[in-house]
Parts: sequence; structure tokens; C-alpha cells
Amino acid sequence: MYKIAFDVMGSDNGSAVAIEAASKFIKSRKDLYLVFVGDEDQIKTSLEKFPIDESRFEILATKEFIDMNGSIMDIRRKKDSSMVRALETLKDKKVDAMITGGNSAAFIAGSHFILGELNGISRPGFMPTLPTAVNNKLTLLLDVGANLEADVEDIIGYAKMANIYAKNVLKIENPLIAQLNIGEEKSKGTLLQKEIYKELELDENINFFGNLESRDILAGKVDIIVTDGYTGNMCLKAFEGASKILMTEIKSQLYKTIFTKLKALTLKKSFDNVSKKFDYKNHSGAILLGVEGIAFKAHGSSDVKSFEATLRMTCDAVENDVLNKIKKELN
Repeated sequence: MYKIAFDVMGSDNGSAVAIEAASKFIKSRKDLYLVFVGDEDQIKTSLEKFPIDESRFEILATKEFIDMNGSIMDIRRKKDSSMVRALETLKDKKVDAMITGGNSAAFIAGSHFILGELNGISRPGFMPTLPTAVNNKLTLLLDVGANLEADVEDIIGYAKMANIYAKNVLKIENPLIAQLNIGEEKSKGTLLQKEIYKELELDENINFFGNLESRDILAGKVDIIVTDGYTGNMCLKAFEGASKILMTEIKSQLYKTIFTKLKALTLKKSFDNVSKKFDYKNHSGAILLGVEGIAFKAHGSSDVKSFEATLRMTCDAVENDVLNKIKKELN
């Protein structure tokens, strides 16, 4: 039985959305036990509407939570917050993993102070899973915002950890890894990118593709893309925004007149398939690679679908023992 601490406070849409997602998801996982962390009254009220078998969960009641306007100092100030308590249960090995949809900066700070980093890792990285144009192929991108800056050792660490994750969770035998850059040529980029290129190229345990431009992130050319958190975060949010605007614009055009509506009916299945494939909500969770525990961050604006995706990804990471395999490789 896998045990996951779920901080249901702090996200934009409130605790009820998180509880609803858990209620739906747990029906498909007989091996899952949840520890709901947060305001007891809110959790119980939500469970009345979205019931879960009492043998499948427990409530860890807290009096505080860190909202989206909070800061990293709240990790110290709000010791009874749901995020801090969820991280502590993971630190104390009372659970196998934890999830939060709360403040990202506070989550990163809390992971640093409470969990600590793995041996050889100084800066952990956020790693989401992205859909691609290739059917049934996903791409891992990191870092997407845990650290704005990164040095050569950080990027090499990201590549090594993501390589292990891709092999064990995505079941890719020999993951192809690229460095995000402004051009494909070896000579492109700053001195940092050039040095990273040399190191990745020399590493016999890395199947190095070379440089990859941002326009090819969703093309499915590689399995893993490494970069600094500043660049990665902008790429991720550009993809999310473009995806949402594009689908909205397509729907607007298709339902503009009675004639386009009739034509749209014949293409509905095709458009639904594309929409489902590139809907970031189906892959919205991001693991914080490099800390002493399996810790996932859901999007702050997560809806039911997004939280279900994060729960699924967390279960996959636990089931495949990804943390211990990363630690073994790094050591």
C-alpha cells in the first residue's frame, strides 16, 4: 500500500477541488492510501460531497496554510501549515511521497530546509512531463523554475536524474537527452552552454542528442531536455498559454456560423483527440528532483483533472522506486 500526503490547502481553487480529484482517482488505485493535510472542517465537508472509503485515508489537521501570496519565510513562521506538515511526514518516512498545489517558492524552501538535497545535488529542479507531436511519446523538461540560475554541475545532475526517471517511470531503454539552446550548432550559446555541451558529450552514461531549439520542444525529437530554471519556466508557460489560446481560437472559428458548426461536427473527434493530446492538464504535475523524498508540485490553478494527473504521476514515481534508484546512481 502506497501512502501519499496530500496538502489540499493553498491552491487557487480551494481544498474541495483537491478532495474531488482524490475521490475520483483513488477508485482506480487499490494500492493507494491518502493522508489529507489541512483544515479538518474543510476536508470533512468536502468528503461529505466526494466520499472516500474511510479505510483509504486519514486527516492530518493543521491550523495554518501558506497561500499564493506567501513567502519562503512562511516555512519558518507557519510551522503548523499544511505544506510544512506534509513535508515533515515525508521527512519522517511516515508516507512515501507528498503533493502540494501551494506556493512554489515556499515549497522549494521547505523542501530544502526540511527534506534536504541528495548527495551531489546542490540545486534541485522542477521536472514536468510534456506531450509531443509523436503519438504516445512524452518529453521531460527541467528545470522549469526551482532555480533561476544553474551551473555546469547542476545541469549535469539534472540530466543524470532525469535519465534514471525516464528509464524507470517512462520505461525508455536509452533516453535521448538534449540541451535547450538558441541553435543546434555546438558553438551556439554562452560559455556556460558550451561547457555543458562538452560535459554531456563526454559522459558515457548519457545518450546525448546535442542542442535543441525551443521550437522543437514538443516535436518529440528527444526524451529529456535540460536547461536552467529561468529559461525552462518561460518555455513551459509559453507552451501552456499558446495551447490554451490556440484551442480557444479554433473553437471560436468552428462555431462562428451555422455552416462552420455543421462542418465542425464531422471533425469533432479529430479536434477532441488533438485537444486531449496537448492539454497540459493531463500532465500538470512536476516532481522536484534532487531532494531527499518524492515531492510533487501541482499547478497552483489546478482543477480536478490536473490534480488527478499529479496523483497519477506521484504513484508512478513511488511504484517504480525512483528516489532510491536516483540515489544509488548518484552515489
